[in-house]
Amino acid sequence: MRIASVLVSRFPCAVEISRQPQLAKGPLIVGDAEQPKRVLDCCLEAHRRGVRRGMTVRRALGACPDASIVPPDPVLYRSRWQSALTSFGEITPEIEDVELGRAYLNVSGLQSHYRDEAELAGRIADVVYAATGIEASVGISSGKLTAFVAAITTLPGEVCVISSGEEKAFLDERSVELLPVDPEISLHLKLLGLHTLGDVARLTIPDLQSQFGFEGERIWHLANGVDDTLIYPRPFTEALGASFSFEAPVAGIDVMVAVARQLLSRLRPALSGRAARELILQAELSTGRGWERRLVLREAVSEEERLIFVLRSLLNNFPPPQAIRSLTLRLDGLTAETGKQLSLGDHSRRQRQLEEAIQQLKARYGYSPVYRCVDVEPWSVIPEERQILVESDG
Repeated sequence: MRIASVLVSRFPCAVEISRQPQLAKGPLIVGDAEQPKRVLDCCLEAHRRGVRRGMTVRRALGACPDASIVPPDPVLYRSRWQSALTSFGEITPEIEDVELGRAYLNVSGLQSHYRDEAELAGRIADVVYAATGIEASVGISSGKLTAFVAAITTLPGEVCVISSGEEKAFLDERSVELLPVDPEISLHLKLLGLHTLGDVARLTIPDLQSQFGFEGERIWHLANGVDDTLIYPRPFTEALGASFSFEAPVAGIDVMVAVARQLLSRLRPALSGRAARELILQAELSTGRGWERRLVLREAVSEEERLIFVLRSLLNNFPPPQAIRSLTLRLDGLTAETGKQLSLGDHSRRQRQLEEAIQQLKARYGYSPVYRCVDVEPWSVIPEERQILVESDG
C-alpha cells in the first residue's frame, strides 16, 4: 500500500498567519479567550522559548513576553480543514482525518495517472493550498510512520517520496520520539540509550519484548520500516447548508430566528423525504471571529415547525456573544424519515408537543420546572400524605 501523509504543522497558527500575514514577523500564541485562559497553539519560535499547548496564557507570556496573543477561532480552523478534506476526495476516496492539519491518504494505484509519485504529492500539496491558502508538507511511502516522518521533515510546500525498500535507511537516524507509541515508551527507550530508530532496529524482537511485552515486536517492525497499519477512512456524511449575510451587524434574537427560518425554507426541498439528526448554527461575529452551536437531536426530525422550535430555543439559550455579520444553518446526519404509530384524534400530537416543551425546559434550566402528582398513600386521612409532587419528564 502506498500512503500519503499530509501535514500542516501548528494548524491554528498557520490559519491566523494566512489571515493576518503581519503576525509572522514575531512569536505568536493562539490563546484561549475564555476561562481558564490557556494556550491552544503557538508558533515554532514561541515553542523554542518554552511555550507549550495547555499552559496558562500568563505563564506563556512569562516565557515569551514579546509574543502576539490571538484569540482562537475554532470554527474557522475546522472549516478550513474540512475544505481540504473535501478536496482530497478529488484524488482518492480513502482519507483518514487524524487531527487539524494532519491526514493520511491511500494513493495506491494512482501512480499511472501522474508522471511519478513526486507529481502526485505535488498535486496533493496544491489541493491543500487551494482549499486553505496554507502550504502543506506531503510525504509518500509504503507505511504510515515513514510517510509521516517524510512529511514532518519536509518544509511547507515541499514533498518527499520514499521508494519501496528504502524505508529502513530513511528512518535510521530519526528520533525514537517519532514512534506512534505512548510517550512513556519513548522515554524508556531513551533511558536504555536508544535515541534513534536505527538503534532500536539493531536489537532483536526478544530484546524489546523483554522490556515492552507484545508492544516490543511492533516497535521493532516500525523501526525497520515495516508498517502495515491500515487507513481508517472517515465516513461520508451528507449535510445541507445555507447562509445569509447581513448588510450591517445585527444582535436581535428575533431577527436571527427570522433569518434561520428563511434558511430552513431554502433547505426544505433538499430535505424532502429525509430527516436530520444534528442541527448546526454558525455565525461570523462583528470582530471577524466565528461562533458555532451544535445540537444533536434526540431523534431524527423532518417537521419544519419542530426544527424552527429547536432553532428558537437554541438562539434564546445560547445567543452569540456579539453582533453577527452572517448566519449559516447546517443539517447533518441526514436519514430517511421513519414512521410513527399515532393514535386517533389530536391528543397524541398535543402530548408530543407538551413532552417536547418539557424536555426543552429541562435542557435549559438543568431540571424540569413542571411537576406532576404521584399517589403515595391515597388511603391516608391526612391530605398532604396522599400525593407528592415529582419532576415531570413529559
